[in-house]
Amino acid sequence: MKKFLDDDFMLAGEAAHELYEEVCDLPIFDYHCHLSPKEIYEDRRFKNIGELWLEADHYKWRLMRQAGIDEKYITGDAPYKEKFFKFAEAAPLFAGNPVYHWIHLELKKYFGIADPLCADTAQEIWDETLEQMSEDAFSARTLIKGSGVDTVVTTDDPTSDLKYHKLLSGEESFYVLPCFRADRALGVEKYDFDAYVRELERVCGKAIGSFDALVAALNDRLDYFESMGCPAMDVSFENFPAESGDVKIADIAFKKARSRERLTGCEIGHFKAALLKALAAQMMKRDMVMQLHTGVIRNVNGKAFRAFGADSGIDSIGAGADIAAASRLLDAINSESGLPKTIVYTLNRASYYPLATLLGDFAGETRGSVQLGAAWWFMDSADGIREQLKIYANTLGLGTFNGMLTDSRSFTSYARHDYFRRILCSVVGKWIDKGEYPGGDMAKDLVRDICYYNARDFFGRTTK
Repeated sequence: MKKFLDDDFMLAGEAAHELYEEVCDLPIFDYHCHLSPKEIYEDRRFKNIGELWLEADHYKWRLMRQAGIDEKYITGDAPYKEKFFKFAEAAPLFAGNPVYHWIHLELKKYFGIADPLCADTAQEIWDETLEQMSEDAFSARTLIKGSGVDTVVTTDDPTSDLKYHKLLSGEESFYVLPCFRADRALGVEKYDFDAYVRELERVCGKAIGSFDALVAALNDRLDYFESMGCPAMDVSFENFPAESGDVKIADIAFKKARSRERLTGCEIGHFKAALLKALAAQMMKRDMVMQLHTGVIRNVNGKAFRAFGADSGIDSIGAGADIAAASRLLDAINSESGLPKTIVYTLNRASYYPLATLLGDFAGETRGSVQLGAAWWFMDSADGIREQLKIYANTLGLGTFNGMLTDSRSFTSYARHDYFRRILCSVVGKWIDKGEYPGGDMAKDLVRDICYYNARDFFGRTTK
């Protein structure tokens, strides 16, 4: 019987081990995360493992609720030691869950602790981690550098002044770059859309009275983001709009939303399609990456949303992607402005194959120019990662893939890259063991590119 979390963890076969040796110490290009630029600049120091792990991690919060833990130990005001002990008591229930794997990889990577977390080990682990964290090794910047990260791409609203990106520019041994996250601009149907446009007006210093004016304001903000090294836009929506993006109807929708009038589904769809096309044209013009996150339903539990707000563990996998609508949108973008480098993520596993084949229809002159995004959020389990890798290999050419994203607010979540690298090497290693792919330098180049070099080149950045 194998020992828990030994050096062979997630590695199957000799070829997998050989490949892993090639990638385990590669740098990390973190092209999509939710780390706080403010905390990076201020080099926030974490006091204990409860604060480090449980302050803002909705993955853990969901599991704690499922275990029947009182909310005061999750998002409430209980001391972090009590929260950690409650989490430790529940941890054995999480067998097979990626969070169970991640927390133990983090304990091993950052603290040198190999014991399974449970009620019996909670006190010992708390004491050991508390002693280690009394030093300065558990600050934001130290954790980033110690994890081998050379680039962090954060998630930033167009109205952001990017103050901390500016302060960090040129200061550290790693890049901290903004990403243009345009969700709120796209959310014409949301209750706070008018308030958001007013905030955009304040930042831009001019009135925004039409759809065209909205696009112009966003372009102004893109100018600023680009000057700060922004490599990409990111936007999340439940599904692809089926409408064509008629600008006249989009303008009607915009004006009705500003007057807080009820919009029709058709008006909403035209607005979203029109704005996505306009933003895609800017990505093409500026040689930036367009990232589309689809297949998620957010803030499902209204009572919990009112109590805890967004990003608190109350989101779900949505319907499968409307492939016909996606094809029309991508084709319109491609015909009108040219399709920029594009990554499409989905939470719905049923969408992997059809989306991957659709994206392959729009492949361009850049290697991997249009690709299926990494196993994301609910899909970044061992099974989800394996499935995404195999479908990508079957449809798009695995060597063009940009590899793992962190998608986290935690400064120790870089252990997830080790998790991904182990799984990737095991998948490719099995093909080698079965004679389905050559070993040697060809395989080593393949996994090295996927783990680091593809993303670095795709987003147009080099190491410091």
